[in-house]
Amino acid sequence: MRTDYHFHPNLNERRPAKKLKAIWNAFEEHHLDAVVCAEHAFKDPAFAYRQVVKSKPKHMRTHVFPGAELVTGDGRAGVDVIAFAEHDWYDEHPRLLEPFTMNLKEMIGYLEASNLHWFIAHPTIMRTPLLSLYPTQEAMQEFLATVPAFEARNGTHLLIEYHCTNPFIRPFLRRVRDHLRASAEPTLDLYYKDGVHRFLAVGSDAHSPKDVGYSVEIPGKAQSRRHALELMTSNTNIQTIYLPNFNHSVRRLFHLGMTGLHESQMRRAGFRRSDAEESALVTAEEGA
Repeated sequence: MRTDYHFHPNLNERRPAKKLKAIWNAFEEHHLDAVVCAEHAFKDPAFAYRQVVKSKPKHMRTHVFPGAELVTGDGRAGVDVIAFAEHDWYDEHPRLLEPFTMNLKEMIGYLEASNLHWFIAHPTIMRTPLLSLYPTQEAMQEFLATVPAFEARNGTHLLIEYHCTNPFIRPFLRRVRDHLRASAEPTLDLYYKDGVHRFLAVGSDAHSPKDVGYSVEIPGKAQSRRHALELMTSNTNIQTIYLPNFNHSVRRLFHLGMTGLHESQMRRAGFRRSDAEESALVTAEEGA
């Protein structure tokens, strides 16, 4: 069962219908059986999921699950945690969808008490805020041993890695490429503990239909939507990764960079707004 646990529809544009069609075409092209629609909490994940499902072609058999990339209030940018379920859950957990309002400990406590499935997104990837909380390998080991699942493979750097193979300055770029890949594929012998983790996630982290494809082949064939979810939330076999042939144009690299810059600005703006609101609340309480 070919599965992508981490996909962003990224529908903030003028022609969403065209993009939605491209998304479903990409799912079909890469024979994806299951996808977690995990839009960022600061980009209305409920709207994104509902639009994707609403636009599903009748002939498609891909199971798309409602998810969200939640953001904690830790550090300067927050830690990313992906939650998902079989059915539309957004209206039942509005607090989860408010970015920067819970720290990591509070969010994990909330998720453990809920009926949602969840995992830590890209725990060791370059510049993730989680590394500021757990800066050493030992600290990260201890933390990941306390959660039910984490993203063991992430495809967000694949396009950048390809462009780090320039033959004229290869030695330097090769080191950059290897560092990027190592951060997106943590050594499982260090972080995965059999009997502790319920499942391992693999996600494309795609923000464009052209980036869709990177996924994991989960053993077994889903007989139903519920069965697909059961396979996803119990699988720890990530030996077979599907790596599609991408269009590696510089134009796509530029688009990827602009998307990342825009989201960073949205994240920073949301964090500053949340911080200001909290300060105002504390001031009001002290005045009372």
